[in-house]
Amino acid sequence: MEADHLLLERAPPIQRITLNRPDRLNALATQTWAELRDALREADEDDEIRVIVLGGEGRAFCSGDDIADFEFETTADARAYARHIMSCGLTIERIETPVISSVHGLAHGGGCEIAALADVTIASEEATFRLPEALVGAVPGIGLVRFPELIGLKRTRELMLTGREFDATEAHDIGLVNEVAPADELEDVVDSRAEDVARTAPVSAQLIKRILNSRLEDEAEAVNALTLIFTMDDAVEGMEAFFDGREPEWSGN
Repeated sequence: MEADHLLLERAPPIQRITLNRPDRLNALATQTWAELRDALREADEDDEIRVIVLGGEGRAFCSGDDIADFEFETTADARAYARHIMSCGLTIERIETPVISSVHGLAHGGGCEIAALADVTIASEEATFRLPEALVGAVPGIGLVRFPELIGLKRTRELMLTGREFDATEAHDIGLVNEVAPADELEDVVDSRAEDVARTAPVSAQLIKRILNSRLEDEAEAVNALTLIFTMDDAVEGMEAFFDGREPEWSGN
């Protein structure tokens, strides 16, 4: 497939998918989400691909959703966008090909979420993580559905309600990251783990993912929450304040 927001490198048994908007710290625009979903599905249908490595070009893995896209004229538009990003993000866990995320630099907002949704998450010791959506009048999307199971309800509440940044060591300690590597060894460690996964029996890997995913709940409530947020006055104020470089004035509406 052709992609404007991704770099694609097919080298069986490994498919590399790299977010490629370095000037925006790989922020996730609507087009980025769609290309990521399509690239994941295409790799999943390729019989020669046994593992997918997801990374980011430049000095960050992903800075989160591109809030320039957060403009909606109707509730229907907001709901369509919410369904779109939820569908794209959940493709990472729903495909049967194992996915490894290679995280360096920032992994904030949606970037933190897609990094954590991978089957194996490996981070540079210099990587930082954050769920800052509430600070700009939004809410995390996929994370609302998945993070309580990944890192526990109390920890999820704290990270989402404060929006604070945390480092790779803490991400590992709470179960968001599988392994932390020295910055200059990240690529080698990721390659080694990809080779480990590629050596497993294909059907075994597929069944492991299928059975583990069968327990996951529907994401409808998260879609509803995102739709509501995108149409609230505080969401508009949060985005405007962000672009203006000022503190938001919350109305509670």
